Amino acid sequence: MRVTISFEVAPFLRWFKNYDRDKFLRDAIAGLTVAAVLVPQSMAYALLAGMPPIYGLYASFLPTILAAMFGSSRFLATGPVAMTALLSASVLYGFAEPGSEKWINLMGVLALMVGFIRLTIGLLKLGFVVELISTSVITGFVSAGALVIALSQTGHLLGFKITQSTLIYQVVVDIFSKIEKVNPYTVGIGILAYAIIWLSKKIHPLVPGALLSVIITSLLTYFFDLERFGVAIVGQVPQGIPMPSLPSADYSTIASLWGGAMVVAAFGLIEAVAIAKRLAVQSGDRWDANQELIGQGIANIVAGIFKGFPVGGSFSRSALNFQLNAKTPLASFITGSVVGITLIILAPAFYYLPKATLSAIVLSAVISLIKPQEIVKLYKINKVDGLVAGATFVSVFFMELWVALTLGTLIALGSFVYKTMYPRLVVLTRNPQSHTFVNAERERLPECPQILYIRPNMPIYFANAEYVYEYVLEKVRERKERGSLKFLLFDMEAVQYMDATGAYTLIRLFDELRRQKVEPAMANIACDVYPILERIGFERHIDTDLIFDSKGHSIVELFKRLDHEYCAKKCPYAVFRECYSVKPTEFKPVVAL
Repeated sequence: MRVTISFEVAPFLRWFKNYDRDKFLRDAIAGLTVAAVLVPQSMAYALLAGMPPIYGLYASFLPTILAAMFGSSRFLATGPVAMTALLSASVLYGFAEPGSEKWINLMGVLALMVGFIRLTIGLLKLGFVVELISTSVITGFVSAGALVIALSQTGHLLGFKITQSTLIYQVVVDIFSKIEKVNPYTVGIGILAYAIIWLSKKIHPLVPGALLSVIITSLLTYFFDLERFGVAIVGQVPQGIPMPSLPSADYSTIASLWGGAMVVAAFGLIEAVAIAKRLAVQSGDRWDANQELIGQGIANIVAGIFKGFPVGGSFSRSALNFQLNAKTPLASFITGSVVGITLIILAPAFYYLPKATLSAIVLSAVISLIKPQEIVKLYKINKVDGLVAGATFVSVFFMELWVALTLGTLIALGSFVYKTMYPRLVVLTRNPQSHTFVNAERERLPECPQILYIRPNMPIYFANAEYVYEYVLEKVRERKERGSLKFLLFDMEAVQYMDATGAYTLIRLFDELRRQKVEPAMANIACDVYPILERIGFERHIDTDLIFDSKGHSIVELFKRLDHEYCAKKCPYAVFRECYSVKPTEFKPVVAL
């Protein structure tokens, strides 16, 4: 693996080659339409992060613009995302009270940490690390996370305060204990807002249902003075763009946040990379995962400096950009600029916005993500993947979100390592009809009594080296009991990697074989593996004349060294073509076991 650092200063400039009026019109339409969705969504997602609604707009202004300018996708819409917002909140629970000054400050610190991690990964071109979180983990986590999000909004929809937690059982218990406090006016506003969004989608996907619900419910609250009936509203909203400031925290707090920051960074990267890749493939655009990570890193650093919280790529808003055929990142620049204008001019207009409306916006975005049936589908395809997804889903009921995601990832990686600890080792023989080498035990074909031919089917490393050692010696013991074993032919064709432990174990195996009067031989050593064996001096533990380039060559040379008298008088098989050269003329071989 080579690590290099590279940075394209202005990647957005390549989009403006041959830019014309038609392209600008497309960008303007896309930018304004996405802004109509982003403004209410960002305020709603701020509540998920435990932040006042206005901070969602802070996180949607410059971060949206800079992510587009320094990313590689013309479609990826960056800003507050439901799952990332809730995941960020789960990291901070226990450090401060949601919505407090300390919480807001720590959310800025977390955004800086997430941005630093993403930027570093992008600059070092290490984007492949996001693949460590498997699809099965994401499937279980997204379903459970969406359920947590839905439950977290229940309080705003029913009109009473519920416990701030990502532990599902705690929230459910708290909701039922306070169910008598339901405010019918708040419920009515929530249902109306959700209905407006739902009907808007039915009319046309481009109808800004979230914005319409904000306008209609705000007007109803104002004209009918619904605040007097207990309907919670956003209230006083500060006007203008916040001054940049560097959030700070003590050393012990920062040290405690690193684990959660890495999980938020990794999950957000998976979202952004997956969205950008999918849309780039569909449109035939050039796409660079590492450049995308640089853009995401810069966006989060700026979000931390301008009183925001961790942001990521939004699938719904990116899909909208794609549907409207945005031509360049200027579309997202326009989206972010509209948010900036909203902060400067329109912020006071959100005074009468009901919080129940914001919750309805969140619900409309995540309700379709609750898909436990996907876990069942995964289980039917591959039981291990299904179990990993199920374990991740269930763990969210009892753990913080970021811990559950980490646990799911560890289980997935652990299951993979466990499988590689017991690699498939195949005993080979030649098929007398096809004259190809096949699995002797599966095909129930005879093997040469004097040659044990084994092929490992995966890399040999510290976790499985001892298993390979014991397996081979057990096969040698069995063969020596049945016949006159002279050679072990170790086919390295499928061994494309070997670490020091694997190499030393192989040497130990060869020494033990020679002690038992069985000569080791090797074939098809990969060019990446040979230097490792050379450096530990494996030539001193094996006859170099018994190192071959191919299966055929190895059989020809080993056959010359066999006990041909044993072949002629005692061996009932003719495994190789060469066998007939030493057999009696009337010999009829046993061809199957």
